[in-house]
Amino acid sequence: MRLVIKYTKEERVKYISHLDFLRLVQRAIRRADIPVAYSQGFNPHPRLSFASALAVGVTSEGEYLDIYLKDDMDPELLCNKMNEKLPSGIRFVEGRIVDEKLPSLMSLIERAEYAIVLPGGVPQKFNLPSVIGEFLSQQEIWAVRTNRKGSRQIDIRPMIHGMDAFERDGNIVIKAIISSGSKANLRPDLLINALFDFAGLPIGPDLFCHIHRLDLYLLQEGKWVTPIGME
Repeated sequence: MRLVIKYTKEERVKYISHLDFLRLVQRAIRRADIPVAYSQGFNPHPRLSFASALAVGVTSEGEYLDIYLKDDMDPELLCNKMNEKLPSGIRFVEGRIVDEKLPSLMSLIERAEYAIVLPGGVPQKFNLPSVIGEFLSQQEIWAVRTNRKGSRQIDIRPMIHGMDAFERDGNIVIKAIISSGSKANLRPDLLINALFDFAGLPIGPDLFCHIHRLDLYLLQEGKWVTPIGME
């Protein structure tokens, strides 16, 4: 039996690394007595995987994982039992049974939606909606991606699928839909760096960006759906 589970990762646990988060979930599964299936071989481990690793320091209300069970279990009961054992800040929201033959969520996810809050560090004269329009009108948007292999320039324009800005509670909020997953992946902080570089505004210590992931999406029969909404 395969379930897709939607969960949240809130402010108080946003600095937990992905590996530590995996261990935390595995421990909660044991304590909640969930009939999880195990892999074969010399080092069996619970058969679960995450749709997309969440960067350290980022909160989310739309995270997903695959979990395989050796016995049938109601998704709502699983979520309730897990929430009793998980620490505050992590909550299993809902789950649904899916076809075991479907590809893994990790291979299906192609887009992510973010809300990026810029409180106080943006000059008032900075017309962000107008700048975003000019920013997106470019055929190419170059940014520097750094990883263990070094730094290189990449064109991130094909990975930006939607972007706008509005004011809320005195803060500027940027909503963006960008590529996420194994096919193409754009970090939201790289997007913000490129936007501010285009606008000629430095990102200093007075500009605190709060990044919040709203949801993840996959393409199914020509429509973008969340993992919970897939058929």
